[in-house]
Amino acid sequence: MVTSPIPVRFLILICATLCLTSILSNMNTYNFTKICMQDDNSTMKVTYTKSQSNFLQSCVAIGSLAASIPFSVAFQYLPHKPVFIVAGVISGVSTALVPLASTIGYGWFVTARIFQGMAFSATFPLAGSITANWATPYEHGVFIGLLTGNTQLSNIFTMPISGWLCSSSGGWTSVYYVHAGVSLVTFLLFLLFFKSSPKEHSWVGEKELETIGKGKVAKKTSRPKDLPFRHILTSLSLWACWIASFGDLITVQLVSQFNPQYMKNYLDYDVLSSGFLAALPIIFQFLTKLSSGIISDWITFINETWKAKIFNTIALAVAAGFFIILAFIPQEKHLLAIIIMICAESVMGCNTAGFNKCATLHSQQYAYFSMQQDSEAVVGPLTSIHHNSVHIKAKNVILPLFEPSPQA
Repeated sequence: MVTSPIPVRFLILICATLCLTSILSNMNTYNFTKICMQDDNSTMKVTYTKSQSNFLQSCVAIGSLAASIPFSVAFQYLPHKPVFIVAGVISGVSTALVPLASTIGYGWFVTARIFQGMAFSATFPLAGSITANWATPYEHGVFIGLLTGNTQLSNIFTMPISGWLCSSSGGWTSVYYVHAGVSLVTFLLFLLFFKSSPKEHSWVGEKELETIGKGKVAKKTSRPKDLPFRHILTSLSLWACWIASFGDLITVQLVSQFNPQYMKNYLDYDVLSSGFLAALPIIFQFLTKLSSGIISDWITFINETWKAKIFNTIALAVAAGFFIILAFIPQEKHLLAIIIMICAESVMGCNTAGFNKCATLHSQQYAYFSMQQDSEAVVGPLTSIHHNSVHIKAKNVILPLFEPSPQA
């Protein structure tokens, strides 16, 4: 048995987070490359109408919705490791083929984007599964913080890297090739190191195995073939988590899609600067996400229910207040707009200790299912998120983005 100076559960956590981040990064590539692939200085200029560009941005939701049931069934009946590797292969291959697809025709580009979205359906179930199987009862906040932090990490990686690559001689096509290469490396690591259960991993010693299992509800040796749908669907706690998840994730996705455009088209930064500035608020959000999970685990004088309610209120209500303020910031107040944006996105990181932690604690061994419903809470409305103006006006930052775009 190999002895690791770092607890194996944390190595598993890091390995899975890298793969989750890779899938989200691949899906988010178009959110940035769309501002440079139609540039006159682009090495491979591609021109689409406004409605075509909008559909390319939102069609990942079609893939995610289409794959939700197959992945849900697969996670219920099959080992989670090969199921997630399939998702990684779909994500990596479709990303690598985007430049080729764009030259063949618009329909092929849409198809590649839909396949990128399909892989997204596997991300939240895996996060729930790893937390339920690998985290101790007092580490749920840390695990959920990092595993669901792939949303922020993907943007922290994709936005500045895409800005640099778009401005380089490689052009926008290199963004997709680099992301596909990163997927290959991360999922190869996942294939070699990851195990679905601590008992299956040769590096896990008896002491760590006892630490992980202490305080957990005893599980059957075999995976239950039937989910307790009646109990799940009648659980008010889970419905509260899913509703909160809808509000949170729709905002996260909106910010992910339109941050680069806000920086470039409204605040008038160049492509390279837009990439780095768009990632800045998300860096703070990720730090808040991790710290809120740790703080929630450390707080013992407040019960889990009230901790979830407090952190959830900060993540949603306080963030909403900052976004309302942002809508009225004048265009010339660049610094103030960025500060408010950082505040708005930072407090959203408290969702780790809110509905995310609540869902895993409440669901126990069925966390992979309840977390998948978190992911599906956002993909449906994505098909209606459109950008109805090339130059974003301050008063149009929030609500008008949900209105259908006029035909180009």
